[in-house]
Amino acid sequence: MESSDPKAIRRAIWSGSIPCKILLDPGESRVFDASDPYYVIIPRIAYLPFFAERICNFFRPFVIDPEVAKPESAWFEFESVPMKWHWPVGLLYDLFTGRDPAANNVEEDDEHLLPWTLIVHFRDYPAKHLMRLEGPATCHDSWMNTVKEADHVRNGSAKAVMSLSKAESTKLWDSLQSHDFDQFWSVNDKLVSVQARNIPLRLYVPSAPRVVQQPVPPNLPSEEPQTVGTALRTLLPELFPSQRVAVLARPVVHGVVVAMNTPLLELMREAIYPDGFLHISLAMMS
Repeated sequence: MESSDPKAIRRAIWSGSIPCKILLDPGESRVFDASDPYYVIIPRIAYLPFFAERICNFFRPFVIDPEVAKPESAWFEFESVPMKWHWPVGLLYDLFTGRDPAANNVEEDDEHLLPWTLIVHFRDYPAKHLMRLEGPATCHDSWMNTVKEADHVRNGSAKAVMSLSKAESTKLWDSLQSHDFDQFWSVNDKLVSVQARNIPLRLYVPSAPRVVQQPVPPNLPSEEPQTVGTALRTLLPELFPSQRVAVLARPVVHGVVVAMNTPLLELMREAIYPDGFLHISLAMMS
């Protein structure tokens, strides 16, 4: 992505999407043959619950017990792994497909070929693996708590978020749901265009998956800028023996491999997710 304009990069990220193919769990279908799939294009920065109601409406005629086909009971699975509804869809795709955007040897049976196929369930909610989604308020509260946590990491307190007016807080959430870039960033820019004490960074290691979160200062003790490579070398030395060259894994943000010498502060301001965190998933190199 060749642009030095932060707004252009933000808009390009905002426009990213993943074509998805949703299948109903055969064990919950009253149709002898498989029910029709539901196709939907989901923004990378969005969350699965944003689409739960329309998916429920589509599959309700096919469900054995239509009463259970409710948005709050819906959960999604990829390759037998329940998808965390409070993680952005783009992050879920990058992490659980294990896709290496830099690889050229794409096979026809690769699991990351689009559309991304998910299975929706309405029964047997995996409460041991997923937080309960009681309703729209649960999704909002979970997201807002993450926004506050990111602000606390960035500034040492959540004062910036707490200082937003009720109208501004509402605009943040509503514009995220309606996918309105200008409305969202008219508020969010106030939160990220400040002198950061630390970078709100989360690293996602595939297979486990394992989440590594630790405050990362924007500058090194030498006062040189913290880069993606120096942060990865510090937090995951077993996977990043070099801070300059990716040897065992590549850092992926919004489906794009990030250069190891990218200043982390610049990356945060241009490529953070709407929840305020810079989510970096790792693609293992073959």
